[in-house]
Amino acid sequence: MSGVGGFGQLVSRQASHPEGVLGRAIGRIWVRETAGVNDAALAVLDPKPGETILEIGHGPGRTLGRILEAGADAIGLEVSEAMSAQAERRNRQAAVDGRLRLHLGDGTNLDLADDSVEAVVAVHTIYFWPNPRGTLAECSRVIQPGGRLVVASRDGSLPLPRRLDPTVYTVPTLDQLETWITDAGFAITGVQALDAVLIVAASAP
Repeated sequence: MSGVGGFGQLVSRQASHPEGVLGRAIGRIWVRETAGVNDAALAVLDPKPGETILEIGHGPGRTLGRILEAGADAIGLEVSEAMSAQAERRNRQAAVDGRLRLHLGDGTNLDLADDSVEAVVAVHTIYFWPNPRGTLAECSRVIQPGGRLVVASRDGSLPLPRRLDPTVYTVPTLDQLETWITDAGFAITGVQALDAVLIVAASAP
């Protein structure tokens, strides 16, 4: 599979691991560009006061802020130090108060105890996970029985926008995504289509 080359490849690689001036700029753009999908995913997740919710690939931290506004505590996992710093600045008081914890990592291993969160949400990040099956298995481990998982992803059965590099974006079809999720032990509870994006909800055993 050939890549897009040039600037498109650079932007795609920054999307997978933002760093430097360009990475910080992309983070600021994401706050506006991905707000609709993130809000739709959170509406499905329905965070509740007193819960602890993990976001995998939190980017600049807007969605973490929405989780905190709902009265839940939040844990953020992010591969990018630049995005972790943006998220901490955006939600500084919650971090100071201990309601927000931020971790660096790619999701291969979640540095959390078994059954330690009520829910996990991941929006536009599964493309970049080194081992999606492994990360979903880790989600199953850390989510409490009956807890919730929401994954929002582009629909891999549709053409990838030309600006995105297919050598960077590994986009699953709905069948693939549902298989990965159910193989990790979850039960699919709903699927929504938002333009070219799928929002898949599941419950933990």
